[in-house]
Amino acid sequence: MAQQNTSEEIDLGYLFKKSNDFIKKIVRGFFQILDFFKRYFIIVIVLIILGFAYGYYKDATSKKTYINEALVIPNFESVDYLYDKVEVINNKISRNDTLYLKQILDTNFRKLKNIKIEPIADIYNFVSKSRRNFDVLRLIAEKQDFSEYIEDLSTSKYFKYHRMKIAVSGDRSSEKIVADLFTYLNGNENLEAYQKVFVENNKFEIKEHYNMIAQIDSILKASAKIDDRASNVTINNSSDLFNLIEKKTELLENIVQLKTQEIDFSAPIKVVSTDYNLEIKRFLSISNKVKYPILFVFLFSMVFFALYIVKSLKRYAKAD
Repeated sequence: MAQQNTSEEIDLGYLFKKSNDFIKKIVRGFFQILDFFKRYFIIVIVLIILGFAYGYYKDATSKKTYINEALVIPNFESVDYLYDKVEVINNKISRNDTLYLKQILDTNFRKLKNIKIEPIADIYNFVSKSRRNFDVLRLIAEKQDFSEYIEDLSTSKYFKYHRMKIAVSGDRSSEKIVADLFTYLNGNENLEAYQKVFVENNKFEIKEHYNMIAQIDSILKASAKIDDRASNVTINNSSDLFNLIEKKTELLENIVQLKTQEIDFSAPIKVVSTDYNLEIKRFLSISNKVKYPILFVFLFSMVFFALYIVKSLKRYAKAD
């Protein structure tokens, strides 16, 4: 038992000695750093001044990148087209294909940095469009986690609204760049042809809905004997009368949707709203006037630290 206690005391003593040695090394290293900066105080001050001046120059001459957000509606089944075009443009930017970009943005082609696009998941709007959409969503949700289904890019075509984030260098040409970009996206001949068909069909549906409402009104007037000359149709069952009123309500709701679509169909890629020159949110943002003085002093210190390591290794080699 006494031998065990002695062994534990030796272990604790050894650990305490090593801890003291480690603390001494830290303290010694701290004072060595202070001595280093004291020895090269003037050089460090000069580096800080040069770093501040260079940082001020960078802040004054470099153009800040801003985000321009656009809420869009891809009409006429153009979701895949829109996403493909965004990918192509980003690829051209990364490859610095100035000829391609200049055709889109003219003299501002170098200011476009990148484009990001994402769907805005609106399940309620998707389901409310038709019974078929509800059945599709129910079947998919049974086979797949619902959150994964929402995040799946392949489902983005089912959502009405999409958010585009367009990064632009500087804040003077943002509106022109965004306008030219959507002019290019809406310049597809196939989509323009589809637009004519959809618009004509939409107008025809609105007209037919009004005709059906007029017919229902005619039947309701005849059944109520408001105007005996309007129609000879009579309704004996009250449930038929209720169904007609319900149908008329449905037709009126459809007309509202069709007239909304008429507004949306003004362009293949309909821009709903845009917000220009939004600052990019960064977790840690350091001014160049602070960053460069720290960088210059750090690099200067690293040179002497590398020399110190080399000298230490030489001493270690000679000691062997």
